[in-house]
Amino acid sequence: MTMIDDTTGAAVVGHLIAGVQAAGDRTFAVRNPSRVEEVVGVVAEGSAADAGAAVDAAAEAATSWATTSVPERVERLHRIADAIDGHAGLLVDLATRENGSIVSTIRREVAAAADSFRLVADYLPTALQSRTVAGASADEQVRIERRPYGVVACIVPWNAPVLLTANKLAPAIAAGNAVVLKPSPFAPLAVSLLAGLAAAELPDGVVNVVNGDAEVARALVDSPRVRKVSFTGGGATARHIMRQAADTLLPVHFELGGNDPAVVLEDADLRETADRIALSAFRRAGQVCFATKRVYVPRTIADEFRRLLVERVEGMVVGDAADERASMGPVNNEGQFERVRDLLERTRAAGRDVRVLGSKLDESTWTDGHFLLPALVLDAQHDDEVVREEQFGPILPVVVCEDEEQAIAFANDTEYGLCSSVWSSSPERALAAAARIEAGVTFINSGMFSEAGTREIPMGGWKQSGIGWEGSPYGIDEYLQFHSIDVHAVTPRSTA
Repeated sequence: MTMIDDTTGAAVVGHLIAGVQAAGDRTFAVRNPSRVEEVVGVVAEGSAADAGAAVDAAAEAATSWATTSVPERVERLHRIADAIDGHAGLLVDLATRENGSIVSTIRREVAAAADSFRLVADYLPTALQSRTVAGASADEQVRIERRPYGVVACIVPWNAPVLLTANKLAPAIAAGNAVVLKPSPFAPLAVSLLAGLAAAELPDGVVNVVNGDAEVARALVDSPRVRKVSFTGGGATARHIMRQAADTLLPVHFELGGNDPAVVLEDADLRETADRIALSAFRRAGQVCFATKRVYVPRTIADEFRRLLVERVEGMVVGDAADERASMGPVNNEGQFERVRDLLERTRAAGRDVRVLGSKLDESTWTDGHFLLPALVLDAQHDDEVVREEQFGPILPVVVCEDEEQAIAFANDTEYGLCSSVWSSSPERALAAAARIEAGVTFINSGMFSEAGTREIPMGGWKQSGIGWEGSPYGIDEYLQFHSIDVHAVTPRSTA
């Protein structure tokens, strides 16, 4: 469903409904945040009618797909993963140019998306096993089964679009659901390609795609044939969806934002800690839900830690995301660019010690994209706006604390609870501190998932950071519901 125009080099993307590409009556352009004059793709802009047609197609396909055997589903999941690997070059090119994350990060994202389908294939037979418990007699038993919902609407964001799509699509279809996918208008190209690759390995209508804006999302949530909606994105949008879903008690799954704290303890390896915190904070220009977004460091080591952090961030190079020399690319879109820049200006106006660091890869093209150099706020206070809000950009505030107790209290003093980190050379001390932090995930001496963590950790948040879990063998639970059968023995009546 994604074609490349030989004349312009831009991708041409339509909707995918019941296995057929639909051009749509309206289109919108997707631009390269590294070079905003470059049109990376032209995409069909969907309507409520398009969303309705996609839901109808999914509902038509859902019943037969739900009865497909587990071995056949496993085989198809592996074929989808192989197709992603086979189209990795095009996926990386499109995602890099529409998203703005550096190309090395996108390569890992595309590889992880293929692995997501393989992971689900590995645990699917176990996830769908039914359980039978015998009763008092041979004719009495209880049987507990897992069944799909039917039609699931998946609404995905722009910041890591390929992987976050795979993390919804793979378990949803593996569970036996049919899906209507709505990509973000800021990064729909690679997502549409990935969905098209998946759809090609499945019966028509199992995977459908409608591009567009809020009109499409509203139509999906309003549809009486949609049985669940899974959304990744911001809290404000999630609240709109939840209010709308309340009218029909539509189940929701939300993976939302975070304001992830890093708690540095006195015995941490400061150089290694500064290096790894910088990597977590400024990966994808800070546009990661579980990026480190605020640092709490004890006064006794604050000066040395800040010196090392400045040294590390000063070495970053910002430029075109497709240039292998860049260590950070642009912010994805103009709205986010303005929001982050304004936040930085308000922080500077408040008298804080704001250090804009790093270097420009090519200053002559700097104004062509949404580029921002990484910034540290070295004397931030816990109640500052830049600390309390999720910046979702290349800004990292450092707050000096009196002791570990205050650091953990500050870390928990937030409406968010997605991820967090503790930094210490003592595993026992780090684990004790981690146990007191209110978050869905706590890293120790890292701000990123390990290989084992990627496979095993259910991603999700406490408080206003989400409802439900994604990834790992637990992620498929969001796309299954229980069906229980209670069999009672009946004694035949005598006919004498």
